[in-house]
Formats: sequence, C-alpha cells, structure tokens
Amino acid sequence: MRLRLDLAYDGGGFYGWAKQPTLRTVQGDIEAALHMVLRVPENDPTESLRLTVAGRTDTGVHASHQVCHLDISDETLQRCIGHTGLDGVSALEYRLRHVLPQDIVIHKVSVAPYGFDARFSALERTYVYRIADGYCKAKYDPRMR
Repeated sequence: MRLRLDLAYDGGGFYGWAKQPTLRTVQGDIEAALHMVLRVPENDPTESLRLTVAGRTDTGVHASHQVCHLDISDETLQRCIGHTGLDGVSALEYRLRHVLPQDIVIHKVSVAPYGFDARFSALERTYVYRIADGYCKAKYDPRMR
C-alpha cells in the first residue's frame, strides 16, 4: 500500500530534507518517528520505511506544504492502531502528530491513488524567496530569520 503524507516544516533546525548519517534532517526525523510508531527496527531489512519526496529542500529552508509517499504493508500499518479505535491510516496520522518535534507538522496522511508518486506526480512546485531586511510587522516570524 502506498501512503501520501502532506506536511510542513520550519527548516531552521535541519540540514535539509535528505537523510544524512550524523546530521538532523527532515527525512531522518520523520523516518525515525515512523519506525517508532510502527514498531519496526531501523535496521530491519524486511521492512524499509523510506520516504520519497516531491522535492528536497536545502539546509534552513522551510516548507509550508511538502508531499511525500511511503510504501508500507497493511500488516505493518496495523501495528500503530493500538487502543486508538481508529483505522490504520488515521492512527498513523494521530501517532505521528504526537511524536514528531514541533518543527514538523503533519497535515494529512492518506492512501495514495493508484500510480501516485510524490516525485513524479507533482503538477506544480512553487518556491518563494524572502529576504529579511530587518523590517517585520510581526514581533517574530520564523520564516524571516
């Protein structure tokens, strides 16, 4: 089964999207959370919980709406239900929201339609570049660091 994850993150504390062995990355944090809530050891060769993303971001770059997908067996997905009373997809969304750090937000987890690929099915990518010139109406806006 292929799941679609819609998410956002404040990239200030990350060394980009792509997982790197000794650095904090968005992919690394989400995959670690997936391993925890699905009770799959990180070095398990039989169940790879690897995310495919629509577009990688660099160090310090934020994403207000990022899309990625995950291939997972139904049996593995059922492990996260526990006592939630939710279906597997809803339970995964619920649990991820509670274990991920505050700088990563899960908007939605859903079953991807047949043929969906986060990287190749993207219809549009929008990039916004902001230059912080010291003037900001709000007292604090994390996107203006």
